[in-house]
Amino acid sequence: MHLLSAHNRDEFLAVPQLIRFDYSEGRDGREPTVLIKGSTLLLKYIVLGARMQLAFASCDGQLLYALRVFDDDNNGGILWSVAERQEELDAIRGMAQAQPLVAFLFNEIAVNVAWNGYPPLETSTRLTKLVEGASLGVVDHRAIKGKATKLLNKLGSSEGTSVDWMILEIGGRSDWKPLRNRFITAAANSSLIDVFNQDEGNQQEQIGIWLTDNLHPSGAYHSPQRPHKENETRELTDILLSYNFGATLIESKTLSVLARATLPTRAKLQRDVSSHIDKAFKQLRGGIRKLKEGVEITDRNGKVLSINRDKPAHAIVLVPDLDLIVDPQKYGLEFIKSFMAETGGFAHLLDISELLRVVQAAEMLAARGKTTTPMMAFDYYLIERAKKSANAGTLCIEVLLRFVEE
Repeated sequence: MHLLSAHNRDEFLAVPQLIRFDYSEGRDGREPTVLIKGSTLLLKYIVLGARMQLAFASCDGQLLYALRVFDDDNNGGILWSVAERQEELDAIRGMAQAQPLVAFLFNEIAVNVAWNGYPPLETSTRLTKLVEGASLGVVDHRAIKGKATKLLNKLGSSEGTSVDWMILEIGGRSDWKPLRNRFITAAANSSLIDVFNQDEGNQQEQIGIWLTDNLHPSGAYHSPQRPHKENETRELTDILLSYNFGATLIESKTLSVLARATLPTRAKLQRDVSSHIDKAFKQLRGGIRKLKEGVEITDRNGKVLSINRDKPAHAIVLVPDLDLIVDPQKYGLEFIKSFMAETGGFAHLLDISELLRVVQAAEMLAARGKTTTPMMAFDYYLIERAKKSANAGTLCIEVLLRFVEE
């Protein structure tokens, strides 16, 4: 596993997707290293051999660099950074001088899930000159945003890229080495993160467990059960949290990528995700109804769970990427009102990055309070977020908590 410095780890957790170069100590001395943080969905495309490019350009005197991942035919998502530290320039210079490159992949919660080594790329005098002419220092992103956006738009459209950008083809590798990580939950269960696991639905649930388990001393309940037929049970929801002032039900819906014969386009995934969301909200309505009916809820080992059934519940549908939702108004104000009228609870639509932001916000609020627990803050923040959804007229929103320091 590649270990991050405290500075890098804070940055990796704060930003959903990014790329950073480093000049790290390897087996044979320092080596160019690239750290890639992306959504689990994007990482699946990378490990399955999607085409990739590294691109470099001068931007306001500093070195702008980007990774383009072709996850949708000839179109691709772009992750970018501006070099601020000498180690970044040293790594890029080393790569330009034909030193081997090592790449590490990190998911939304900054867990290192895979790595790969690249043979030396061709020596590039042009890239070396870009590095030598670049200045360093903390980037004022607001000041540089306009110029960076224009350059990135050109990279994305391939318009004039050979003039503005120096591009290296590095993708198409399907021999990534897995790094499997385990988290021991509050209930002493082992939760595994493995981006290569064919059970993609369970893997997204495991990420949900990693994010929410520390909110409450009893942890998050994975796949709690309810009575179904005589001597049979059925899953109530994928993840359940409960405390004195309410319960939270999380229904996770993912999209199969690893098991497909060919990589799906994002258009195909967009068509798939809508039906998954509809099914998830139907399941959440049923789950809240069972709680209100007072049916016994147990963990997977048959232990009866104490669940709050009186207060309004939070119902979260967890999807791989909110950007896959092409019709946000489908989950608009009428949908929000209807769900609340039927269940008395709050509907939420999150992807993993947004769930991370909610959990981080809860931890920040709890840390600033004297009697506020993380679960209280989580409950409060979700209620406030639900109000913003109603005001925005859709569940498809992203919210970032900021504190104004006095």
